[in-house]
Parts: sequence; structure tokens; C-alpha cells
Amino acid sequence: MVADRSAVSTIAGYFYQFDRSILSILELSGANDSVAIECIEDIDVHTATETTAVQCKYYEKSEYNHSVIKPAIMFMLTHYKAGLTAGRPAIHYQLSGHFASGQDKLVLPFDIAFLKTNFLTTASKDKTVKKHEELGVSDAELGEFLKLLSIDVNAAKFDDQFQAIIGSLVKQFVCTPFAAEFFYYNSALRVIKELAIEPDEALRVTTKTAFIKRIDTSSYLFDEWFIAKLGTAKYYRGLRKEFFAAGVNVSPADRLFIIHPAGDTYSRNVVKTLLKTISRKYSKLSKRDVKPFSPYVLLVGINDSELAGLKQELHNEDVRFVDGYDFKGAQFDAGSISRPASADAGPALRLFCDLAEARQTFLSFQRSREIYEFYRSEPVEDFGDGAISHTRFQIPKYEDIDKII
Repeated sequence: MVADRSAVSTIAGYFYQFDRSILSILELSGANDSVAIECIEDIDVHTATETTAVQCKYYEKSEYNHSVIKPAIMFMLTHYKAGLTAGRPAIHYQLSGHFASGQDKLVLPFDIAFLKTNFLTTASKDKTVKKHEELGVSDAELGEFLKLLSIDVNAAKFDDQFQAIIGSLVKQFVCTPFAAEFFYYNSALRVIKELAIEPDEALRVTTKTAFIKRIDTSSYLFDEWFIAKLGTAKYYRGLRKEFFAAGVNVSPADRLFIIHPAGDTYSRNVVKTLLKTISRKYSKLSKRDVKPFSPYVLLVGINDSELAGLKQELHNEDVRFVDGYDFKGAQFDAGSISRPASADAGPALRLFCDLAEARQTFLSFQRSREIYEFYRSEPVEDFGDGAISHTRFQIPKYEDIDKII
């Protein structure tokens, strides 16, 4: 149990650092200001006048003690001394930490004697090591180092920092809090991760403009870290609430669900069950309905032989569907697959065989059209009609689509 709690705290620390990186980028004001990820420190903020190396600590359930931040202070002093030796321009150092309690133990500002005793000296039974003496740092140099050092042990809580990010994204993109979290923050987390693992330090640097451009994509992306942070159930629940909450009150529309069943995990039974779910939830064929309707589905990446087998089983199980082919050897007929629905004749499902047929049909409609695409790696090309609402969801497993819709 102790190990489990330690792992959870470690993961929370990573997310806290990632979130601090995102917020630091969003708070940049100058056109040429930038943030470097995992270079000198966790985050290096470069402005026109100075560079600040920031290290983040997150101990939500731990008490503050000088020993917790001592290694970070030693590292900063080491970097400072190396800069003096190399004749490098001075940089600022910031240690930002959140602790459950004990912050009153650190009274700011403190002097050189306090710095030496509490942050630069390590004592054991065998010996006492004084980092400043080991590095050959004079008192005068320690005084200058203190001028460059800032410590904040009252940094924002995890949730408060996250809400600050969401608020900034809402303002930046003029969007809803949902879009800010599930779309832009999701994408931002992915970009930060990509920056952090670049082998070349020069590629771990971004301006606000470049960052905004990278996270402003056209799909609702998923990122493993985002889902790990939010939780799969909450992630799916959020998508369902935002896009598919109508339930029995679903309104009439020509809806196309584009699904990409993964090759290695393809299961006819899973796909068949999903098709039945879509048909049940997104069709209205009662005699009481003034405008009966039923959904369209396009399955991507399934060969003709498997499609034929799938359709045969749907037919055997009395699923009333049409596919635009009225007899053996017939050409595709957009009018056939889009014929008006009725309580007596259906269809309960309209199943496209390929993308060209789906595009041809939907571009011919003049009424309300909605496309919901669930993909793993690459979505299909846009239909090229701005009047068609095409919402893309990148999800880990196609088998989970029914948990969203």
C-alpha cells in the first residue's frame, strides 16, 4: 500500500510539472518569449530581459522540511558556479513547491548563514559535506546567488493550477470549459510530452504562438497521459455528456457514424453489437413519429469478404438495414440508401460499403447533417462541405465506442 501511494504521488508530481509547463507557456507575453522543457530545470522561461530556471515540487500530503528542497538548491548553486566559471550571463533560479503543511518553517528572505546551514550542508555519521566549499563558492558569490534565487513553498494546489489552465484556454480559444479540457488541454499535454522527450535541447523550446498552433488541431484527440489523469470512465462519460446526452430525445437528422475497427483486435461480434446499439439509440421508427429516421454507419478498413459476412449475420438476426445495393450486381444507389424511413419498412440502419459512397450521399443532402467519427490513428478526409458537422474522436479502442454514444 505504501508503494502504491508513492507511485500515485509520483504520477501527480509529473502532472503537476506538466501543468506548470503549460501554464508558463500560456502566460508568456512577449512575441519572442519562450519556455524550454527539461533543460536547465523542469521549466526554463526565457524573456527579452532574463532567463528563469524553475523546478517544481508537489507534495500534497507531505510536510515541508528544508531537506526536501536541499538537493534542488545544491543543483542550482552548482549550475550558478559553472556559469561564473564559463562567463555565462547570470540566470534566475526559482523553486516552486506545494506542501500540505510546514511552510512556516521557511522564513523569507534568509541570509547566507541560513543558506549554508540548511541547504548546502549534509551531515552523516562519517562526515559533513559543505556544498559551497566543495564548489569553491565564496560568500560574495553566495550573496549574488541569493539575489537570483526565489523560493515559493506555497505554490498553487493541483486542482487550482489546472483550473487556471482551463481558464486561460477558454480565453485563448473562446471556447467552453469542456472543449478547453477535452480538446485543447488534452492536446497541450501531448505536445508537452513530445517536447520533453526531444533529444536535442533546441527542439525542447517553444514560444506561445508555436504552442498554440500545435494544440489547435481539428480533432478531439486522446492522449494516454490525459486519460490516465482523468480516468477512462470519466473521459468517456465527459464525451457522452457533451455530444450524446440526448438519449430518447434525439432529434431528427442525417447522422453518419464513421468507425475504424482495429485490424488486430477486430471482432465481428463486437462490431455487430455496436451497429445494433447505434441503430437502437439513433433511430425513431414508431408510427407516432412524425418524421421517422435512422442512422448511417461507415465501417473503415474492413474487406469486402468480411463485410459480406457481417451483413449476412445482421440479416439473419432480423436487423433491417440497407446498403445502397438493391440486387446482386447492382451499382450503388444513393437514393436507395437514403430513402425515407417508416415504421413498417424501416430501415433501422443504413450501412455504407466505402467512403466514396458515403461522401456522395451526404453531399447530396440539403438538410441537417452530422458526422461522428471514431478513429485510432488517422481519420478520413473531410467531406469538403462546411455545412456538415464533422466531429472526430480519437479513442484508444473501438470496442469502447458504446460507452460514449
